[in-house]
Amino acid sequence: MPDALSIDQARRVALAAQGLAAPARAGRAGPATLRATLERLGAIQIDSINVVARSHELVLAARAGPHDRAAFDRVVYRRRAGFEYWGHAASFLPMASFRLCLPRMRRLTQATRGWWVDIRRRHQHLYGPVLDRIRTEGPLAASAFRDPDGPRRGSWWDWAPAKHVLEDLFDCGTLLVHDRVNFERRYDLAERVLPPGLDTSEPTAAEAAAELTLLAARALGVGTAADLADYYRLPSADTRAALAELVAAGLLQQVAVEGWAKPAYLLPGTRVPRRLTHAPVLLSPFDSLVWARERTERLFGFRYRLEVYVPAGKRVHGYYTMPVLADGRLVARVDPKHDRQADRLLLRALHLEPSADPAEAVAATAAAAARLAAHLGAGRVEAGDAMPAALAAALRATLPR
Repeated sequence: MPDALSIDQARRVALAAQGLAAPARAGRAGPATLRATLERLGAIQIDSINVVARSHELVLAARAGPHDRAAFDRVVYRRRAGFEYWGHAASFLPMASFRLCLPRMRRLTQATRGWWVDIRRRHQHLYGPVLDRIRTEGPLAASAFRDPDGPRRGSWWDWAPAKHVLEDLFDCGTLLVHDRVNFERRYDLAERVLPPGLDTSEPTAAEAAAELTLLAARALGVGTAADLADYYRLPSADTRAALAELVAAGLLQQVAVEGWAKPAYLLPGTRVPRRLTHAPVLLSPFDSLVWARERTERLFGFRYRLEVYVPAGKRVHGYYTMPVLADGRLVARVDPKHDRQADRLLLRALHLEPSADPAEAVAATAAAAARLAAHLGAGRVEAGDAMPAALAAALRATLPR
């Protein structure tokens, strides 16, 4: 490997590492491809917003292409190839990474201050009954503990006490997610969720940080210390110590990247692809390629802000803006909605990047939207009336009929 990469080389390395550099597979992807995608990425973030599809479905579709949308659930919850825990926020993680979460679980169990400690103090009397019910009845959702005659709870932060207890037991590793029904978690005892024969030997915190930093480098392709720490939300001090150890051992190599103020790291022997052949795709706002907004700007020159929580009148690009990736660059952003009743994928807004060729960016958006619509089972793609008339006309002319 050279000691320095151009920004274009860094982009190609990152896209290859993220599974976004190879041509699309023919036909529908099977469980083995979905499992391989999870293992390649190391973490797939979970989010509840469903205006197009759940975020993890979009991440998988961008890499694996069309597939049975229930197949990933079977890979995780039946074949136990993965589990849910805190990776980059709430995430699906490969099952082999479970032991790397044990130090984090232990730290949360032994916490002496913070929100969870207050929960334990206030609801100590509920822990035994909650565990007894799950032990006796099997997997249960938080709604199973709701008093049918009690007050209705609307906002996500207004959880019932039992939900707090379940989340604490999950954080500490006593409970794991058995599966989901209508996207609601069902919890079970960890020993009944983990597959037999799994290595559950607990590493030290330093050993876990080193392994997670190495996994982050493999998934990102190339990244700064801050990038690598962010992937699994590791403390920066732990990442710096891990990097020193990994570089000294020859497991990571330090490189300079054009335009980056701080050094970057990658695996020795990383190949820089000469060309990218991946079809245009729409990326989830929570896709691991773009979830670190500062890195996204540094790598692609693409300033990205999710406007879900911005008041409608102040939004610039739209409610659920998805970047358009084509030819190794982010060329546009589109605000789609899967209108299930009308059997369409509606593109409510489209904004092209100033550096992109307009005709090519529109064509890439149309191709990416058509690909996603096919996966979602939407009968057609439509351009909304809110975008400028000329842009809407160009998009409609490019969309497949």
